[in-house]
Amino acid sequence: MLKTLLLALLLATALWGCGKKGPPLPPESNIPAAVSDLRAWPREGTVFFGWSIPTRNVDGSKLQDLLGFKVFRLDRSLISQDCPECPRNFKMVAEVDIDYPRTARIEGGRVLWADPTVKPQTEYTYFVMGYNSYQSPSPESNRVKVFWNEAPPVPEEVMVRSENQALEITWRSAPPKGQEPSPTVFNLYRRSEGERFGFLPLNPEPLKETRFVDGGLQNGRKYSYEVRAVRNFQGTLIESPASAVVEGIPDKKIPPSPPRGLLAVYQEGGVALRWDENPEPDVAGYDVYRRAEDEETFRKMTPGLIREPHFLDPSADPRKSYTYRLKAVDSSPTPKESDFSQDADVSPLPVKP
Repeated sequence: MLKTLLLALLLATALWGCGKKGPPLPPESNIPAAVSDLRAWPREGTVFFGWSIPTRNVDGSKLQDLLGFKVFRLDRSLISQDCPECPRNFKMVAEVDIDYPRTARIEGGRVLWADPTVKPQTEYTYFVMGYNSYQSPSPESNRVKVFWNEAPPVPEEVMVRSENQALEITWRSAPPKGQEPSPTVFNLYRRSEGERFGFLPLNPEPLKETRFVDGGLQNGRKYSYEVRAVRNFQGTLIESPASAVVEGIPDKKIPPSPPRGLLAVYQEGGVALRWDENPEPDVAGYDVYRRAEDEETFRKMTPGLIREPHFLDPSADPRKSYTYRLKAVDSSPTPKESDFSQDADVSPLPVKP
């Protein structure tokens, strides 16, 4: 049945090409529009293909009876003595049923299919054709050419270093196999907690360096990374398998600066403290410390952070002298404290006669 259908498709193509009319289609049948965005991504020792599912027929009407796609491939060895100009035929290598895609994946109006049968030192050319419930084939899609060879070695010693709202990822290029040239570029992939690695790399262009700083991240959130080496083989970028997955959590390393301008004065109700607001935008608040004249160490007076740059200490005894100091605390997942501010002393109120 499949051979008969393919023969019919080829016969119909030949008839169209020579200007002859083929057998009439049922009046309610329309021809699906051609796929126009077929793309290829070599990864993990195979080649992945993606294309959008057409929503219209050739005549512009709505496509309502699309059943699937057929994938065609033309092979040419790069090491044989065959004539490059000799005629060759495309062969159907896959069929993707819309309802039961099996070896393909359909999501978001796109089809993702992989060809694991590619062999080294071979040139491949692909196109796809859709078909409807009457087995009417669409026109050919755009053609995609792939030059395939062995994948490069997997990168080694991948490490992550935490920075404020950023992670630095470093790795080492693995030694080449035999006489193969060492890969010079890389692709980096990232996933957040609860997500999977994206199909496309984090970097828009292959990386020449073995270091990448991923900025604009959320402090305290875990991110995972994998690196793939990339080899350019006659214009096709062939990726290695993925490196070991590494994880990192961005975190601020530098604490806030010490608060400045602390003043302390007795007033009705206790000792009033005021200071300058810290310039850092991520300061979550302040801790207030106090030492009485008869105490050796400071103790924290505030059970929680003071959000505003002022504080009233109602527990101060107006007959005693006190020394106050502050610490600023940031909003990092692991909060960072500043050094102490300069001290502010307050003397006892004069005794009324």
